[in-house]
Amino acid sequence: MKSISDWKIITERIAQHRNENTKTQYSQLLCAFLVTAEDHRFWNHPGVDLISLIRAIWKTKIHKKREGGSTVAMQLVRTITAKYNLSLWRKIREIYYALRVSLIIRKSDVLNIYLSIAYFGWNMHGIEQACKRLGYDIQNLSNYEMASLIARLKYPEPRSYSKIKRKLIKCRADHIIRRHAKLESKTLYGKFFSPKRVEEDYRHLS
Repeated sequence: MKSISDWKIITERIAQHRNENTKTQYSQLLCAFLVTAEDHRFWNHPGVDLISLIRAIWKTKIHKKREGGSTVAMQLVRTITAKYNLSLWRKIREIYYALRVSLIIRKSDVLNIYLSIAYFGWNMHGIEQACKRLGYDIQNLSNYEMASLIARLKYPEPRSYSKIKRKLIKCRADHIIRRHAKLESKTLYGKFFSPKRVEEDYRHLS
């Protein structure tokens, strides 16, 4: 199962990010929106969410409705390796590497590295490029701007203006904001970056 080349690519990209972005920490709310939209059990699984995977298999096989079930760690692996082919073997390898990645870096780093390289649309590889193209100030993002950026992970910004795509992005952004508020009020995954979470995250490295 082990592929030296893929794992080497993953570890080298992580090391590169650490060397070039030693002080890069995106806002807590931006990371919270990412968790809300892409992986709401992020803090409670080891890099792979079995519940989401089982649900995705059920919907795909029984209801013929394709659903990914990928966690942020799995999406990080896929983005770094640039392997998007639809195959069971690719998914198994993605799961395997996501588990390994989650053992060597903090969960907060998984979020930050993914945001720095994720595809948000045409000529928008990483959130800094996305902000530059959209005219957003990355240091002073509004709640809606943060949510709309995360929405573009599902609905990437096209090269040319699209009224339909813009509407999809807006609806997705509104959904993320509402869902985040609902999850926080029910404390389904706890306060984001609470002191306990941070302490546990740093202890993970020692």
